[in-house]
Amino acid sequence: MSPSFSIITACKGRLDHLRRSLPQMLGQPSAEVIVVDYSCPEGTADVVEREFPQAKVVRVEGEKGFSNWRARNLGAAAASGNVLIFCDADTILADNAVERIASALPPKTYGFFKRDATERFNKAGLRLGSNQLRGFHAIPAAAYRRLGGYDEVLLGWGAGGDTDLEIRLILAGLSAHPLDPGLVEDVIQHDNADRTRHHADSIKVSYCTGLLYRRAKMALLNLRHRLNLPLELRQQLYDKARTAAQNLGTRDTVALSIDLENKAIGMPLQLGYRRVTQKVVMRIEVSGVGKIDTIPELVGAQPE
Repeated sequence: MSPSFSIITACKGRLDHLRRSLPQMLGQPSAEVIVVDYSCPEGTADVVEREFPQAKVVRVEGEKGFSNWRARNLGAAAASGNVLIFCDADTILADNAVERIASALPPKTYGFFKRDATERFNKAGLRLGSNQLRGFHAIPAAAYRRLGGYDEVLLGWGAGGDTDLEIRLILAGLSAHPLDPGLVEDVIQHDNADRTRHHADSIKVSYCTGLLYRRAKMALLNLRHRLNLPLELRQQLYDKARTAAQNLGTRDTVALSIDLENKAIGMPLQLGYRRVTQKVVMRIEVSGVGKIDTIPELVGAQPE
């Protein structure tokens, strides 16, 4: 009989965190645990197979960077539970967390933590730069697979792959259900340097790229009445958004422009030209006000 829940976690350079959090994940009744070793330099897969043989292991070889969203999708592909719980390696679950989710999560909903669930773990007192639970999700497996899972083109910490999936779950007809903060016993404290050392872009670039890309993507989804865009189009949008985001600071406003329509129109002679075209363009801007010269290590804003 398949387990009711699958807990999925990923690790790259976080083996010390995983050794503390994995026993609590494995202790949850009616749940399987899947650990994704995303080319971890500490050999997470070997350690888990040796020390925690109850867990399923997914190995991802040859990746220099880290994509939490691709790691989660690969973990979900190995999952057999009816509900997928995505839990970071720094998150220590309470003893009865999964049982409480099972009893509290209504049909046609997904579970997430509101911002105030994060506050007691923010030992540094600042938001984006400190511990948070915004990436924790409990999602019906059927809905997750219908949407194609997390958007893997989003790269870097703070890019908003969690926010992107939540919006698409709502487009698919699910409702957001806040989870009880008591489901989590603790979040292991670490800093931005630890969070970003396997990412190519700074938080500023990845965060701004995510703002531009996600807003453009959601506008296109609404226009096309779809739940996702083709991978090639998403990659093109993301690359353009990243190029724009890299200029934030040099420019106070950066923008992503998308041609929605470009075609010839009739009656050109009456307009005074031999040929006339009409273009429809969507423009997404991110603007900064009150520029600061030095960004403190832990200062940030919550993902939208």
